[in-house]
Amino acid sequence: MLLIAFAQPTSAEERAVPEQGPPPSALGDELRRFLHDEATATLHSRSYFLDRQNQSPPNNAALVTGGWVGLQSGWLYDTFQIGAVGYTTQPVWAPQNRWDTSDGTLLLKPGGYGFFTLGQAYASARWSGQAFTGFRQYVDELEVNPHDDRELPQTFEAYALRGALGPVNYFAGYVAAMKPRDYSDFINMGEAGGAPNVNAGMALGSVKYGSMDNFQLRASTYYVPDILWSSYGDAGGTIKIDEHFTLRLAGQFAAQGSNGLNLLTGQPFSTFWGGGRADALWGPMFLWLAYTQVGSAAAWRAPYGIFIGYNKMQVLDFNRAGERALTIGGGYDFKGAGLPGVMFLASATYGGNAVDTGTGRALSDNWEYDLDLRFQAEPLPLPDFLKPLQLRGRVAFVNQYLNNTLSNAQTEYRVVLNYEVSWKGPRRR
Repeated sequence: MLLIAFAQPTSAEERAVPEQGPPPSALGDELRRFLHDEATATLHSRSYFLDRQNQSPPNNAALVTGGWVGLQSGWLYDTFQIGAVGYTTQPVWAPQNRWDTSDGTLLLKPGGYGFFTLGQAYASARWSGQAFTGFRQYVDELEVNPHDDRELPQTFEAYALRGALGPVNYFAGYVAAMKPRDYSDFINMGEAGGAPNVNAGMALGSVKYGSMDNFQLRASTYYVPDILWSSYGDAGGTIKIDEHFTLRLAGQFAAQGSNGLNLLTGQPFSTFWGGGRADALWGPMFLWLAYTQVGSAAAWRAPYGIFIGYNKMQVLDFNRAGERALTIGGGYDFKGAGLPGVMFLASATYGGNAVDTGTGRALSDNWEYDLDLRFQAEPLPLPDFLKPLQLRGRVAFVNQYLNNTLSNAQTEYRVVLNYEVSWKGPRRR
């Protein structure tokens, strides 16, 4: 009886030991969530056809296929995450002759060669709603962005803090290098900016408040020592007139210049650009009107992403020194005709008053006419495996007049097919 009496407390204490410390499977559960339950795998397929018919040969043309494969872990202890994305573009048709060449399409390397690249490879840590991400990653911050209008987007090597402070989202970090759309390697931001013999990085910051559904404010700035600085801001919002008619208004302004040793051009320069845009939405129809103007001292430079001026079109940016550009466009969402997922847009843009800052002579007056047809399978009553399908066809006609004489004419065709499948873990938390 005494042996049993002494034995029972001992057994109870031994049984209680596992309950007082962390469960033996806690780390295993975290690793399972990190590597499986909260992980994501993505396969994105993209095929791209571009045919630019120039006034004089050769034309720029290519058909490529490729895309990217990405893996992203869950958050280990809700703090640490890793991910990677591999990209490839491969030629299906890449001519290299006196009449047609794939060079200049930005779909392949010069000579029509495809390539593979590890465009993203990053680690993130987060706390209190703020996240720090290091190494190769996707950056989309106004003037520094993926420029995703070819087979592959730009990606960046950066070390950045992202998050929200109340209603304001922010980005603050250092960008060391970028991978251009048609290149497999990362190049430093000085070289990417146009100074091949200069090794420089970039300080980048941005803030964003609200959305265009109500009211939005955005601002960003970057600084590349001895190369270039640029600051951008915009504001806009939506006014609902009645149940069927909505008006959206927006304005933008930016300033840019050289700095330090002025290694980009060898001498100081600065310029600005500003503009406004109005969109009218009436049921499935919409119209827009946009105006932009660039300072006459220098053309605007956009080496780190797609130019985000309201009059940036399919072929031309309309950002030459002194250029004043006006766009009128319209579109129709065919959901109003019982075809959800189909949208058509058309626009005409005129740019004039541009000057050559070196000589002061007038440059050509440019016209661009764009047609854009988009199809998305997602809203249609189709099998689930077809819903990620997206197809887009674009045509641009460019005419340039100098001294009231047609000096250049160009027609460009683009067809883009996107399809994405993804796997997501059970996400038990």
